[in-house]
Amino acid sequence: MKVRYFILKQKNPYSQIYIRFWNGRQFDFKASTGMRVVYKDWSEKAEKVKNKVEATDKDFINGKLLELRAFIIESFNTEYNNGEIIGKDWLKGKVNIFFGRVDMSKPESVYFLDWIKKFIDNAPKRLNKGKPIKPNTIKKYITTYNKLLTFEEHTKQKLTFTDITMQFYYDFVDYARNVLKLGTNSVFTHIKEIKVFCNNIEFEGLPIPSHYKKFDIISEKPNDIYLTTKEIEQIFNYDFSNNPRLDNARDLLIIGLNTGLRVSDFMRLDLSHIKDDTIRIQTQKTGKIAEIPINKQIAHTLEKRGGELPHAISDQKFNKYIKEIGQILGFDEPTKGAKAEVIDDKGTTRKVSGIYPKYELMTSHICRRSFATNLYGQVPTPVIMAITGHATETMFLNYIKKTASENAEVLRNFYKRSAEEKGLQPVLKIV
Repeated sequence: MKVRYFILKQKNPYSQIYIRFWNGRQFDFKASTGMRVVYKDWSEKAEKVKNKVEATDKDFINGKLLELRAFIIESFNTEYNNGEIIGKDWLKGKVNIFFGRVDMSKPESVYFLDWIKKFIDNAPKRLNKGKPIKPNTIKKYITTYNKLLTFEEHTKQKLTFTDITMQFYYDFVDYARNVLKLGTNSVFTHIKEIKVFCNNIEFEGLPIPSHYKKFDIISEKPNDIYLTTKEIEQIFNYDFSNNPRLDNARDLLIIGLNTGLRVSDFMRLDLSHIKDDTIRIQTQKTGKIAEIPINKQIAHTLEKRGGELPHAISDQKFNKYIKEIGQILGFDEPTKGAKAEVIDDKGTTRKVSGIYPKYELMTSHICRRSFATNLYGQVPTPVIMAITGHATETMFLNYIKKTASENAEVLRNFYKRSAEEKGLQPVLKIV
């Protein structure tokens, strides 16, 4: 791996200084440094300005060339060892970063939000690991972009790349928490997207400070609830025949609770997804195929409807109706959680943590979480993860909501089943 400087003879007295960076046949990059030198003052052998009295800028130019050489080598070692792609424009970009140069004729090469808007506009055309960017990912980009717009309005400052420092991080987090009243997880979801933007800006060779790499991502474990198998039985057995609206919502809820599918997936189920007593559907979020056998509750729901599925409704209506169902069934024990509440006279809603009747905390998320939690310990964990789509067991275990006493009960039942299978009887009874 080598770095060398050279010039090309030009008609005018001054020649551009070029940098060449190469490593055998792996790559060979060239770029202009933007600095110029009198042709006769350049030492081709020493690759620097000659030590001549008339070369008044020799110390400045030679110093910059030394610093640039070290910067290029350090940047390459860091990025290459982090698995980043070193493309044909990499050297040019690094030279621009070193000298702090940007193209002022292109706002997206100067201003943070102008670049983000262009990034979002081009997102549908880009690939991530060989696959198109998912619509939900683009929605996250747009949401963060809008929050940054309001931040600019709040601070009365148009953000440039050089503004994205640790001070920006502190100011934005404070604004999101105390002005927008966002919860911790929402705040740092935006920070996560901001880091994605910054990483892509740097990849393009634009001068973004490296501070963004130190932006911490903090998360709080949510107090999400789940329905026990007993509560699910109550929902399944209740007669809603005099209320078609809630009867339909209950049947949708039963399907969600027994498939572990996200609401975006079980709401679009149709009979083409059902074959040989198995539901088979490509999930929207991950694109993976989920296969779930139909159990007695789903089979009864289909039979009750003459082989048809309940009709789909909006997420908002579903969340509203299942709260009504929970209230009717008396799911009102005080439960720790968070629910959406209006926090100002503008009608702004935010999740507020507190103790609420359990039914008030029921939303569509309860379906997957109940499915995973109730099956944990009864079915091999990889089988559940294959349906819920969790990539790691750590993610899965953070998702389920078993308490310590419930986990102990699962283990107790396992011991009991194992003993029964071996024909063993308890030898000691504690009284």
